[in-house]
Amino acid sequence: MSTDGRKRRGDLWAHFTFDDEQNKTKCKACGAVISGKNTTNLKRHLQTSHPDIFSKLQKSPDEGCEPSAKKAKISNQNIAEALLGTTKYKSNAREQQVKEEAMAKRIGRSGLPLTTVEDEDFILMIETFDKKLTVPKKTKISNLIEKHYEEEMTKFKKRLCGARKVSIGIDLWTKKGPSASFLGISCCFFCVDQNNPEHILLALEQVAHPHTAQSIKACVDKCMQEWGISNDKIVTVIMDNASNMVAAFKHSTQEEEEASSDDQEESPRGESDSEEDIEDHRYQEMDMARMPCVVHTLQLVVHMLNKEASVKQILDKARSIVKLFRKSSVATQKILDKCGLIVVNDCPTRWSSTYYMIARLLKVKGPLCEIVNEMGWDNLLSSEWQKQLIA
Repeated sequence: MSTDGRKRRGDLWAHFTFDDEQNKTKCKACGAVISGKNTTNLKRHLQTSHPDIFSKLQKSPDEGCEPSAKKAKISNQNIAEALLGTTKYKSNAREQQVKEEAMAKRIGRSGLPLTTVEDEDFILMIETFDKKLTVPKKTKISNLIEKHYEEEMTKFKKRLCGARKVSIGIDLWTKKGPSASFLGISCCFFCVDQNNPEHILLALEQVAHPHTAQSIKACVDKCMQEWGISNDKIVTVIMDNASNMVAAFKHSTQEEEEASSDDQEESPRGESDSEEDIEDHRYQEMDMARMPCVVHTLQLVVHMLNKEASVKQILDKARSIVKLFRKSSVATQKILDKCGLIVVNDCPTRWSSTYYMIARLLKVKGPLCEIVNEMGWDNLLSSEWQKQLIA
């Protein structure tokens, strides 16, 4: 192993001699004796006693720099190294865990696929923000989402426990095909802790065909059990007027009404009953009662109007014109060039969509009539346009 120390400066020691036994340095120019062999003391001696010799000495790279400048240089190097460092956070580090949870919340709440964390552009984006962060795998993100869901579910269960009464809303819809069907179950209640009403989605279950009343009721009962909502807390169940929905709660409602009437016969209510008991009894009479959805009921009324011969004839002709436009890219482009709008079609399950269809036809009436004549299609009569305007 080498024992060589710091390299000796030849230009400086050319003016001094060192005595190992006495540990003293002697100046050749004036004979002055200096204790030790520190080069800083030697240079100081030459600077004060022999300035002409000192001026000829070679300067080291750091010489001439102020101490503060040297510290700033070192500090800047440390900052640069820290910023450009690629040392990853440890898996149990607080910074790593906080950012993993943030990613899981974002992916879980927005419904993004778990494979998002494996996307190259996503990983590049995260590394641009923080090079020390290790992007977790989809399995870990899935576990974090599940953990977050359980935490949020616990919070909502606590709020539901404080609610005196709740209303349940259910709806069933099918994808085009029909390839799959889903049952949505929501809950409305007054939150005592936050002092405001809340509406939360309890479940979104995929249900298999056929959509029988028993299967619908089973899904609702399972959901109520998971969330800890007892039947005596449910004021009403809001749903559409489909026969399977009606049948799902018809039997239980009849049984409750019979049980309620039996209880009244066995223990008739007198003047001694408190106001609270009377109010509770009023709610109990409505236990799990079905309430038709106002919007769905309104839809049935609109369908009844559409069956009128005069109304049906005009709407059918209007729909035929809309259908021709939506099938012809040439006609669509022409009406876009003329007014910047296109015709809209209505949906049989959305009563307001028929209104929007008629409103759009009336708005683009002029350009539409020109294009219909150019294309050689049948148009509405002036009287029929007038009837739509009145409607």
